[in-house]
Amino acid sequence: MNDTVRFPSINALRTFVTVVQCGSFTEAAQRLNMTQSAISKQIRLLEDHYSTKLLIRSNRQLIVTESGSAILPHAHEIFEQLYIVDRQIKSQSTVLSLQVYVSFAVRWLMPRLGDYYRQHSHTQLKIETMVTEITDLAENNQLRILHGAGSWPGMKSDLLLSEQLAPVCSPNLMSGKHPIKRIEDLHDHTLFHTSADRIEWVSWLAAENIDVLENCKHQYVDLHHLAWTAAADNLGIAMGDMALIRDDLNSAALIRPFEKIVNTNFGYYLVYPEYYLENKIFCSFRNWLLDEVKANQSTAS
Repeated sequence: MNDTVRFPSINALRTFVTVVQCGSFTEAAQRLNMTQSAISKQIRLLEDHYSTKLLIRSNRQLIVTESGSAILPHAHEIFEQLYIVDRQIKSQSTVLSLQVYVSFAVRWLMPRLGDYYRQHSHTQLKIETMVTEITDLAENNQLRILHGAGSWPGMKSDLLLSEQLAPVCSPNLMSGKHPIKRIEDLHDHTLFHTSADRIEWVSWLAAENIDVLENCKHQYVDLHHLAWTAAADNLGIAMGDMALIRDDLNSAALIRPFEKIVNTNFGYYLVYPEYYLENKIFCSFRNWLLDEVKANQSTAS
């Protein structure tokens, strides 16, 4: 190999392949979790490297030039080879990388990890927390714990916790100036939300055939953990996930002012590429997780 040859950016090549696959800059930006301007910049970098146009936008169509068509199969081959190497190395690694939502990590996973390390002292977990949903899992073959309905294209998944929702608040709120005895009493308190569409409260109230949201005070936070912490501190009422706040309910740091619990048909899943099943470290972690879930269910019943 000639060491003086300057090769194109791997990120630019990846962006080019994705844009061609998607047929648009907009869809490619969503898939790669990038802005359209960042997509355009990567394509320009690649075109500057080769000193030629690779893509032409015409009448809302994306046309791959002759030079672009010449590069495309080789770029595909490069990423296929990188995928194979990635698979081989990860299957031999003793370090297991995991991406997980902050609230799940804080409320469920971290309090149990001591038990895992006692059983698997030679294994190292590299944990990275997430706040927002990953748009295209296949672009980064990664082990994750995600919230959803259980289906992610190109990935396998195991259900860990089913989502069951009910309003929760501090016991002090129930005995304060505006106690909560009826759903209409929500008007006197702040409701916490983790999404702009307020979907969790909307779903729970719909199960009660009541709509009182318009007359309530609202506070948005980006983490369920923050909402539940605020509720425990007498700042308002949050929509609690029964599995994740079980310890708070058992200690009475949080209580349920209403009996109704709604099953959302969503849950937290362990999501992974199928080839991870070849990795002994992953299999031991997966088995431990599923055993913890079973133990959690048996003590809850």
